This record gives sequence, structure tokens and C-alpha cells, in this order.
Amino acid sequence: MLAGGVDSCKNIEVPFSATLKAASEKHEQRFNMSGYGAPKLDTVRIGFIGLGNRGPSSLKRLTLLEGVEIKAICDIRKERLILGESILEEAGLPPVKTYGDTEDAWKQMCERDDIDLIYQVTPWRLHTPVSLYAMEHGKHAASEMPAALTIEDCWKLVET
Repeated sequence: MLAGGVDSCKNIEVPFSATLKAASEKHEQRFNMSGYGAPKLDTVRIGFIGLGNRGPSSLKRLTLLEGVEIKAICDIRKERLILGESILEEAGLPPVKTYGDTEDAWKQMCERDDIDLIYQVTPWRLHTPVSLYAMEHGKHAASEMPAALTIEDCWKLVET
């Protein structure tokens, strides 16, 4: 929660004063992205998490990009994995590894050596934990807005 109101993850009231207090706390910045350029990847190998509401259309858009190889998809609902597999098949892409037997199956995907980017279309409360885990395992991480729900989580993302 970045402004006063209700924290959608915890469904509790968060006063604006708490946000101001968190914003004024000191944080040690260890790395600055200004001027940073990641090495060029001719092919970006993607692990895709979340085939719920907006996930299928996001997955379809990724199938249209040159230089993209979708390596794996993940959702905890089997029927959504089947939908994801059909989207890839309709795009003429080969079958991929699927994850979703447990709530933490996405972690196995992040641990793979043949994936460069974890692209997630998950509930907001998962954006920071999934992104952090992916980055801790050497992956680029992408999520729909917001990347974080609290200032503390913003700092966690910056420090990883």
C-alpha cells in the first residue's frame, strides 16, 4: 500500500501517516540502475506464471514477438495450464514444461538454468515475492503493475 487506504493483500486499513513514515526511513542503496545495460540476448527464454484473467492474452502477445522462446508455463489450476498449452499450440510453438502441482511450483521454474526471464501475471500480492525469487536465481523479472505494494517491498526489489 503506497498511499493511505485499504491494503488489498491484507484487507486492513493503512493510514497515510504510515506510508509517509516508511518513505522517510533510511535505506542503503547498494546498486543504481542508471546507465546499466544488460548483455544482449538474441533469444529471450521465458518462464510464464499465471494464466488467470489477463494471463492468456499476455501469453498470446508473447508468442507474437521475435526472439522469444517460451520454455515453461505455470498455474495452480490444471484447466488454465491446458489453456496455456493450447495457446502455444495455436501459435505453432512446441510443447513446454508445465508447473502447477503445488502453490510453490513456480519456484522450480525460477531455478531452471535455461530460462532468462520470469514473466508473471499473478495476483498483486505475489508480484514482489516471485520477482525477488526469480532475481535471486539469476533471472530477469517482469510483472504487470504494480511490482510492489509497499515501500519496504520496493526497497527489497532495488536491493536484489
